[in-house]
Amino acid sequence: MPEARSAEEMIRNAKRSVVYIRDDEGAGTGFFVSPQGHVLTCNHVVAGDMMRVQSSLGEWTEARVVARDPLHDLAILQGPTGSIPLTLSDPKAIAEGQTVFALGHPMGLDFTVSRGVVSSVNRIVRGVAFLQTDVPMNPGNSGGPIVNDNGEVVGVADWGFSEGRGLGFAVALRHVLAFAAQLRIPLKRAQAFNVVSSEPS
Repeated sequence: MPEARSAEEMIRNAKRSVVYIRDDEGAGTGFFVSPQGHVLTCNHVVAGDMMRVQSSLGEWTEARVVARDPLHDLAILQGPTGSIPLTLSDPKAIAEGQTVFALGHPMGLDFTVSRGVVSSVNRIVRGVAFLQTDVPMNPGNSGGPIVNDNGEVVGVADWGFSEGRGLGFAVALRHVLAFAAQLRIPLKRAQAFNVVSSEPS
């Protein structure tokens, strides 16, 4: 994604790649990571092997779950091809204090944007690396992208503490990159990292 001239323009561009995911047992958010229609979300969002996915234009399609990574709470769905994928940030460019935005469908609402900052770039919880932010996260945000000012994904929204304000956690990109590499999914990566299914450095 080219660098946006404003936060508003960046959000408009990124919104095209964010989808609402649901079935009879729950709902969440996901986003396209390849033109082949691969949708990344959290594993706990997908209960069965088939989910319904709603695009930013309001169109519903069936999406098949093609892979799961329960340890890192990630899953890949096969959505419609020809989609516009989000760009993944260079992990080395993510820093504490950086402004970030959570894009998703909290509580089943229409597309919603929340703003905050990165609190920690490497919070380890039960052996899994998370990006900690103060962006508000609610049920339904899970699986959605956390993006920087350029609309590049810095993490995948996963969970937050209902007892404490300003404590949100997103799956770190290192796990996303490794998961996609195993599946040989071509990712769009920032700067000099626009490569197909390469191992994370």
